[in-house]
Parts: sequence; structure tokens; C-alpha cells
Amino acid sequence: MIDIYGIPTCGSVKKGIAWFREQNAETVFHNFRKEGLTAETLDSWLAKVPADVLLNRKGLLWRKVDEETRLRVKDNPQGMRDLMLDEPGLIKRPVIVFPDGAVTVGVNEALWAEHIR
Repeated sequence: MIDIYGIPTCGSVKKGIAWFREQNAETVFHNFRKEGLTAETLDSWLAKVPADVLLNRKGLLWRKVDEETRLRVKDNPQGMRDLMLDEPGLIKRPVIVFPDGAVTVGVNEALWAEHIR
């Protein structure tokens, strides 16, 4: 089973879900805005993906983060982790977790294809 994490209104998440459906891959969707996100789950991603890759600094929510917080988390993986845990909407989407434990962030169909073969 492939786990897809994100929010249902996100275009990238919709694209990911559609792509996996086209591949007839079994998936489970996790809405981390509604369901929240555990520290354990986030830490498992961070063991495989750097915090600065996982933190979405291009989204609308990031623009709403105050300057003091932005400066505090800059170049600070623990600060980024804490911020993403407090506000999962700041995580780049979708986060895909494959049965082999691989984790991908964002839309990357070529990489996804490698993990479903």
C-alpha cells in the first residue's frame, strides 16, 4: 500500500492521486490538515528527506509566517521540524511513502514509477 499525504484541495496532491490511480496502484490518502500529523510520522520522513526540502517556502501559508519565525527556522532543521509539526500545511505536497520505506516529496512521476515496479 502506498501512503499519500497532503490536503485534498492541493493541485499537486490531486495530480499524484490521479497518477497512482492510472497505474492501478493501491493507495491510502492521509489529509494531514484534517487528521493532523504525528511527530513520529514527520520524524520518519525527516530521516529520509532533509527538512529544507520538506518545508514548502513557496506556498501562501509560508508568506503568512511572520519574519521572526522565518529567521528562526532558517538553516535550523529542528526549528523547521517544529514549525511543520505545528502547521502541517507548510509541508511540500504530496508526501508519498512507499511500501519499501522510500519517501518522495512533490510531484515526481519518474521517481514514483521506480518505486511501483
